Amino acid sequence: MNAEIASLEKVRAAVAQLHLDHQRATADAVIAAIGGGSKPTVLKHMKTLRQEPQQPVTDLPAGILDLVRPVIAQIFAEGSKAEAARTRDQIARLHRMLGDLEAEVEALGAANAALEERVAELGNDLERSNKALSAAEGQLAVRERKIEKLSAQLTERDSMVQSQLSEAMKGVDEKLAQLAQRLTDAKTDRAST
Repeated sequence: MNAEIASLEKVRAAVAQLHLDHQRATADAVIAAIGGGSKPTVLKHMKTLRQEPQQPVTDLPAGILDLVRPVIAQIFAEGSKAEAARTRDQIARLHRMLGDLEAEVEALGAANAALEERVAELGNDLERSNKALSAAEGQLAVRERKIEKLSAQLTERDSMVQSQLSEAMKGVDEKLAQLAQRLTDAKTDRAST
């Protein structure tokens, strides 16, 4: 697990340094002094620090400070090395994530290009279908006009046939009447003879 960027100790040290530099210890100033961290975490640690009882400041004798300085320098150097290693790890992780994102973007771009090509194909298919439909509708209209014309001709011929049939039937009726008359006359003639 990585060390917390804005730990309570780092926040405490940053606040102390800001006070020594006669600056206000705001959350943004503390984050800038630490070199990172989230504002809610820093605010939480600052609240904790305000609630702690104040330690009396005692000046240490110069001899003790001289003895402690090498140890503090060593601790600071080790902390700097650990922070640098952690930063390198984070940078490497971010580069891997960036590479993954770039690969995803490339894959999405390829998928998008394939979809655009398919849309173009479907557009061409639709255009061809629309042309074929227009041609079929044109042929259908021509055929409908031919059917109407043939229907009119058929109606006219049917009328003529009906008229001719009517005339023919009149002639048949007359001939049947004449034939019936002849039969009657013939029967009459036979009966009288």
